[in-house]
Amino acid sequence: MTNLSILNQSIRTLDNLYSLNDLHLASGNDPKHRPSLFARNEQTKELAKEIENERSTKTIFAIKTIRGGKDISIQGTWACEELVLSYAMWISPKFHLVVLRAFLAMHRNEPKQLALPEPDYHFDNITQSEEALALFIKMYSFCFQAHEMQEKLRKTNIPGQMENEIGGQYLHNFKYPLEQTMTKAKQFIQSNTERLALVKAFYQLLN
Repeated sequence: MTNLSILNQSIRTLDNLYSLNDLHLASGNDPKHRPSLFARNEQTKELAKEIENERSTKTIFAIKTIRGGKDISIQGTWACEELVLSYAMWISPKFHLVVLRAFLAMHRNEPKQLALPEPDYHFDNITQSEEALALFIKMYSFCFQAHEMQEKLRKTNIPGQMENEIGGQYLHNFKYPLEQTMTKAKQFIQSNTERLALVKAFYQLLN
């Protein structure tokens, strides 16, 4: 098989399968993205079964895990190209794009892996980002008002009436699920506000 490299990480092969452990390292080595977790996923098992059913010989596996043995270099999880791409998507769309482009470059015998497109800092795009962020902030404001209303209603007999009439899930969703969503939204707004401010400052310097 042709050598495959992902973000300067060489991907080993064994019996026409690629090392998901090497892919894991290339993706950042996050414990929640361990190949063993991906291999245990029901969707992964179903996809592997479909791939194996299409093959002329049942002795060729779509994915296999090797534990123990004298040769520690082959220990780990190994998968066919389709499952490598599925694993990359399971990690993130961004990493999936990197791996997909690496395979395309490899099959075309291109000397260098195609890179992700550079972000476009054109002023029109900055303006669109600001508009999207403004909409996000407005939505956060509505969420805050809903959460505030839940806190006020909690001290009255209205929650009991609501539960009897339409169910208690609405007020429940205004509590902990909404709080968690608002926390993530706040972090997103803060990080993107800082990013846009920095980009605009550089844009003004350059122009």
